[in-house]
Amino acid sequence: MMDSASELLGNPLTLLIERLVYLSIGIFFIVAFYRGVKRNLEDK
Repeated sequence: MMDSASELLGNPLTLLIERLVYLSIGIFFIVAFYRGVKRNLEDK
């Protein structure tokens, strides 16, 4: 009984944290790519 309750409470939380981590990694790469392109355009 206690295991299923902790699973119900734990799984959505871990899914949310996992999605936030992947989202932040994606945003980091997009920003890094944008800055690289911007710097490359400014050099020319």
